[in-house]
Amino acid sequence: MSRFVKIIPCATLAIMLGIGVAAPWAAERPKGDVPPVAGKNLCLLESEDCPNRKMTIVELIEALRLELSKGEAVYTPSELRTLEGKLGEYELMYERLMFGNSE
Repeated sequence: MSRFVKIIPCATLAIMLGIGVAAPWAAERPKGDVPPVAGKNLCLLESEDCPNRKMTIVELIEALRLELSKGEAVYTPSELRTLEGKLGEYELMYERLMFGNSE
């Protein structure tokens, strides 16, 4: 019994040290790999890299407004048009949910 008590902590320490040493190399990008553009919200733009929790319609509207405020410093004109279209759709949907069908 005492032999196992000594082996388990030593094995755990060896595994932890191995992970700590390997982690910096695992995080490196291969050369030639283009990093993602900083500041773009791909979840709102292309429905990629979305979190597991879905945003409410109010959160979506606020997030779209925030992204649109970044303007051409972050997004291309076509991406801005896409975001504006989505914002218009969500605002219309929100109005219909809150106040009924206006058409």
